[in-house]
Amino acid sequence: MRILLFLFSICLSGKIYAQNQDFQDHVYDENIRTVLFYPVDGETHNVLAFPVIYLQKTEVLQLDFDELGDQYKNYNYKLIHCNHDWKQSILNDFEFLEDFNEYSITNYEISLNTRNSYVHYTLQVPKTKVSGNYVLKVYRNMNPNDVVLTRRFVVFDTKVSIQPDIKFSLDPAWRFAGQQVDFTINYGDYQIYNPKEMVKVVVRQNGRWDNALYTLQPMFLKDQERILDYHFFNNENMFPGLNEYRGFDLRSIRFRGQNVANVQFDNQKAEAFVIPDQSRNKRTMSQWIDLNGRFVIENYETQRGYVEADYVETHFSLELEDDPDGDVYIFGLLTDWEIRPENMMKKVDGKLQWKGKLKLKQGFYNYSYVVVKPHIKPTETLLEGSYSQTENMYDILVYFRPVGGRYDQVVGYSKVDYNKMR
Repeated sequence: MRILLFLFSICLSGKIYAQNQDFQDHVYDENIRTVLFYPVDGETHNVLAFPVIYLQKTEVLQLDFDELGDQYKNYNYKLIHCNHDWKQSILNDFEFLEDFNEYSITNYEISLNTRNSYVHYTLQVPKTKVSGNYVLKVYRNMNPNDVVLTRRFVVFDTKVSIQPDIKFSLDPAWRFAGQQVDFTINYGDYQIYNPKEMVKVVVRQNGRWDNALYTLQPMFLKDQERILDYHFFNNENMFPGLNEYRGFDLRSIRFRGQNVANVQFDNQKAEAFVIPDQSRNKRTMSQWIDLNGRFVIENYETQRGYVEADYVETHFSLELEDDPDGDVYIFGLLTDWEIRPENMMKKVDGKLQWKGKLKLKQGFYNYSYVVVKPHIKPTETLLEGSYSQTENMYDILVYFRPVGGRYDQVVGYSKVDYNKMR
């Protein structure tokens, strides 16, 4: 069915946007770069936080993105309300928004003193009236089919409480490599009937949707205590602990930052060469403070990274002892947690060496490597290893649809920094 929907997609300006596919975090235009989506509370910009906000709080979500070139474009955006599975709900716009559901992006700046010209756009998402999953869709010239990017976000309420209990895996085979996310949901006086059918839970690692757990059912129902117990014994709620993310510092191109071997620049372009990487699987784990696969934008020289940071051709190199027998990709928020052709490393003929490059805005970046083989889910553990001591951020979202309800509400949310080091 998804293939048929994809075939009926609308193709405009060289981009494909499938009208009825699952809504993903995706960029549909190669000139759109450096998309950041995060909460803002007054003057505080939480650029490393997930786009998840409390329904009753004053904070808002802010979207930043660049378009390469020096010409401002007319952009609009709208919000789409979704159920827990990211299918569009049946709510009409006025049931979840106060205003007409089409907004113009009027806040933009053209880059200054950069080798690559770009226009930096900023918008703040309007407040919503109900909780739930949402998709922010940005498009050109008031044409909802000419989509340039989509971003997921969540608005939650606090009708139930969540008590996380994260530990290393109880499975002996995963004891030193896995992390188990146990938890209970206390719904108190909130009226929940038949919770196995009416309550849906999603558990994420480091804000990622690509490896989230969607199908957990409570192991025990404690009716008298009004508790749903999600303690498991068969790895249903187990994540590979993975490894601390690799990182490099591009905040300056006048000197070499952390894990940058060399920087070259002239009046036309700047290039940076990340120190060659090796496999970290089956090696002793080293712990350090990372960004959990995310990145921040900054320019050391001017302190105005959003409009004065330059774009840098960033070269990656990976040297291995054994062939992974699959394609190797650069992975992280810098690639939207997606497997895309431009992120694939190319093998050097006759050598166990892979090279790749990405055009990145100045900042500090985390990344990892994944191996993709036919008919097998992409794996990070093959080159990165997996350790139960790794620091990871987990969050738990609880969805509920009451009897006669028309959409899935988000009635609870909890976030835990496991093995916290900062």
